[in-house]
Amino acid sequence: MTIRAAVLTGGVALAVLATATPAQAQTRSFNVSEQPAVSGIPEFARQAQIQIIAPAGDLQGVHTKAVIGSLDIRVALRRLLEGTPLRIVSDNGKLIMLQSTLRAVREKGSITGQVLNPVTGNYMRDAIIRLTTADGDRHVTTVDNEGAYRIADLPAGTAQITVSYTGYEEISQTVEITAGGTTTLNFDLQQTGVTQASSGNDIVVTGTVREGDARAIMSQRKSMNITNSLSSESFGDIAEGNVGEFIKFMPGVDTAGEGDDTVRYVRLRGLPSEYTAITVNGVRMAAADANDGSTTSRSFSFEQVSLSSVDSIEISKTISADVDANAPAGTINLRTKRAFDRKGRRINVQLSGYTHDDMWRDRVTGPGEGKHEGRFRPNGQLEYSDVFFGNRLGVVASISQSKTYTEMEQVYYPRSYVPTAASPEPLALTSIYTHMRAQEVSRFASSLTLDFRATDALTLSLAGIYNRSYLWSGQRAYSFITGARAAGVIGDPAVDFTTKSSTASVEAVSNAISKRGKGVTLLPSFEYKHERFTLDGNFSYSNSTSNYDPLGNEGAIFSLATSPSARGSFSVHRSGLDTQDWTITQLTGADWSDPASYTSPTSIVLNTQDGRWARTELWGGGLNLSFHSPFEALPILFKTGVKFQRAIYDFANERAASQYRYTGPLSPAAFLALNQSANELSFDQLDIDIASLSGSSRLYMPSNQKIGQMFLSNPDLFEHTLTAANYYTAYIANRRHFEEDTNAAYVMGTADITARLKVRAGLRWEQTRTRSREFDALSADAVRAAGYAVTASTGRASTLEGIKYQYESNPLIDRKGSYDYFFPSASLKFSPTDSLDIQLGYSRTIRRPEVNILAGVWSVNDATLTVTAPNPGLKPEVSDNFSARIVKYFEPVGLVAVNYFQNRVKGLFQTEEMTAEEFGYTGTDYAGYIFRTTRTVSGDAINIRGLELELNHSLDYLPGLLSGLTVRGSYTYTAPEVPIALSARHLISASLAYKKGPIAFNLNSLWTGRKLNSAASGSYIRPRTDMNFSGSYSLSPRVRLFMSMRNLLNEKTLIMLPGVDTPAGPVGDHAGDYRAYGRSATFGVRATF
Repeated sequence: MTIRAAVLTGGVALAVLATATPAQAQTRSFNVSEQPAVSGIPEFARQAQIQIIAPAGDLQGVHTKAVIGSLDIRVALRRLLEGTPLRIVSDNGKLIMLQSTLRAVREKGSITGQVLNPVTGNYMRDAIIRLTTADGDRHVTTVDNEGAYRIADLPAGTAQITVSYTGYEEISQTVEITAGGTTTLNFDLQQTGVTQASSGNDIVVTGTVREGDARAIMSQRKSMNITNSLSSESFGDIAEGNVGEFIKFMPGVDTAGEGDDTVRYVRLRGLPSEYTAITVNGVRMAAADANDGSTTSRSFSFEQVSLSSVDSIEISKTISADVDANAPAGTINLRTKRAFDRKGRRINVQLSGYTHDDMWRDRVTGPGEGKHEGRFRPNGQLEYSDVFFGNRLGVVASISQSKTYTEMEQVYYPRSYVPTAASPEPLALTSIYTHMRAQEVSRFASSLTLDFRATDALTLSLAGIYNRSYLWSGQRAYSFITGARAAGVIGDPAVDFTTKSSTASVEAVSNAISKRGKGVTLLPSFEYKHERFTLDGNFSYSNSTSNYDPLGNEGAIFSLATSPSARGSFSVHRSGLDTQDWTITQLTGADWSDPASYTSPTSIVLNTQDGRWARTELWGGGLNLSFHSPFEALPILFKTGVKFQRAIYDFANERAASQYRYTGPLSPAAFLALNQSANELSFDQLDIDIASLSGSSRLYMPSNQKIGQMFLSNPDLFEHTLTAANYYTAYIANRRHFEEDTNAAYVMGTADITARLKVRAGLRWEQTRTRSREFDALSADAVRAAGYAVTASTGRASTLEGIKYQYESNPLIDRKGSYDYFFPSASLKFSPTDSLDIQLGYSRTIRRPEVNILAGVWSVNDATLTVTAPNPGLKPEVSDNFSARIVKYFEPVGLVAVNYFQNRVKGLFQTEEMTAEEFGYTGTDYAGYIFRTTRTVSGDAINIRGLELELNHSLDYLPGLLSGLTVRGSYTYTAPEVPIALSARHLISASLAYKKGPIAFNLNSLWTGRKLNSAASGSYIRPRTDMNFSGSYSLSPRVRLFMSMRNLLNEKTLIMLPGVDTPAGPVGDHAGDYRAYGRSATFGVRATF
């Protein structure tokens, strides 16, 4: 038997080891007297013939009990240790390890502090803290959102601590860890190569691209998910503060817009927008859009969101178990600004003016009647942040207002590939549709964020966002009817021809669009931080509405039910099949510029209202607990939580119920002449020239506002023409109410295997319950029995009273559905060096079906014995997502990365036919009918694979003025196994940024390759380059001038149709739709106090 003593590093602990040859029996005869543990433990081990290890420091001052008699070894050991702080921490049958419960208090300490940029006053969240303890152990952590860090359970003694942040000088120093105490050590970081210019309470206006890129890089280095982060400075000043415009230059991002070419929807990695989840501070935000109704209920519209309240954006290509599972493409999280992000008071004021090149042309254009106002639209923004009560209360409040004006010119061509005797050519244009959209958009955004440190550990927060948007759009068009297939033309009916007067005509089409959107989001939350765990929770409420009401907002009708037209032959010419440079000249008939030339049906019928509206309401809550494992050998951060959310969707389109017939004394021709618009239509950006018989380019166009004023002022001159079919369309067929409850629970763990290898695994469970509110319609037989006529082909009553009886006699019913899934996820991050990361990620996610599939009315056809019905129990698509990334970081600010991804989607939606029993119908009225509804498709999954390359590099090593340059670029390649409409296979972004002295600018470009427009027709969008520019000049450290310009190259959008083989021969690729948007610019001044 031997007793060894080993002194550990620095003499901190003395280990005692007693060994003997192990015996088979578990009972021993003991005679150990009461004595100090330093001698009692070795004596006990000798008599028990086992090995016992205990730190010598844990034995100091401890006395063990006497053990006498024949006893089981473990029973005897517990008796020996009774009343002492010593506990068994390991026992493998041959080796027992002891440790004192007082050890942590006596030997260990903590370190805490904050990291600050003293020039800007911003706390440096996500800064990397590396600490090497006295015994050689390495600890790595990152600074939190408030600039604070904390490392606990450190052995007492001298440690080496290093703080690093890309683009800033690294700081390294020694620190003494006090046993049983907490050491506070704060750091002030200085930019690389920049002399410290300010201190104390001075604030320097910054916001450069390089600083923004540094923040973004540090954020994504911290994340275990594969992310792209960007701060609000990353791409310079963005016109009108549109969030979608801000992120469209990021890798893997594709966008879709409306008539003003402004981003409305965002796609990630080639998948449609409904596959991406948008959150604010990690919580889903409502964004209703009545434009496409319930067909886009899952897509987030950026129309109501402003960049003014956003501090940073994180695009996650892989997700963890603590995130909602409805994100096959990934998530986009908007992080709002907080007062604790920076030190002291901050007031930002911004005033600017917006203009568009069409606002400088001397012509009468605008959405309403008459010319738009002025050449500039005023814009402004105010932000206030401060801390009170000894840094206990933080307040950030902001408001912003933006107004824009744009004009879109468009031409597209309805066509025929079927030759006739009069027109034997393979391709003939049946009409040429020239369209102009004059549009005003205003956005108001406000936010308030309150953070209250109730204690040093507990923070209470409240975030509130209110957004309001208004769109006023005049959409006017001339449709030139060629009559090519019916009567033939003289010349080539696709490029250069003259029509025949018997069939040719022009129609004047005018629609008035007026949409108001409102959104309110409230997010109270709390966070409790303990040394061992963090508990946080939130409750959220978000409500968004979208309503189209041109008559109420602008006194304008939506449209005429039948557009006025004028006859007359004309000649047309363009330079080729893929061009739009039309010359259209009237040759015969009454002059098209004269309102007397236009006719309408025997009566004038108005669509007085647009009728579309939508509402989305979300509310819910969540609770999350994070805690560190007690295993010193393998540090693991566990996180678990629960969440519930209710979503309520309402959609309607009541336009069909808003038709009125003019019954006044004017003839149709006199009515049209009285209500002629003074507005002009111009197509100069498309190089289209139009001339009437008299040579005028100003053809007749009705005025929706004049007609609307007549309707409102003289309602007795109009008769409401509400038919049974219109009532059904407006109040039954186009109404949706859908509710969805989602309950979730998850658990995940993040383990630091080594200082350079970290892994995460998690499992999420989500249960979804749905309710679709529907009409409980009476059967056709019941309606007939009540004395109402029924249309056999539809099974519906043919009179207004009969429709009401059929659909409104019974109360509405709720059809329910439910499903639940488990969603595993895993990720790995390996850092071979401090500047190289290798990441792998996997997650299982779902895409829930659109509301129009889940809710609605049954459509019954008694003639064909079919029922078309929604499916409230439809289960979602399931996607398995794999991602890999290798990224190399450079100093002072830069990275190069390669990403590979694959989404494997199974359970696509498809309309199927089934029996009543298979559908689940248990009634008798439709027992023998065939039911048509949407189901998930079984079979092989569909893969979407792709590659992303990223580059961000600061050229600070260049001489002189060139050292202020930064280059950024990305390439995205997406290869789905089946074509996905509106998703580009190739995307290339390139940005050049500069900051030196008072001058800064950004040149951002995005090249979008050929993009499928419609899977049905095979039409595609030609490659397009979008280039934006922004710049600023600092007048002083607090004040700077800025400007931004969009669509510098004045790029058009050209939708092409693929070549086809016709009975008369082949037709090559040819233009189908051409759009021009013009350029816009913003000029302003920004001040910080």
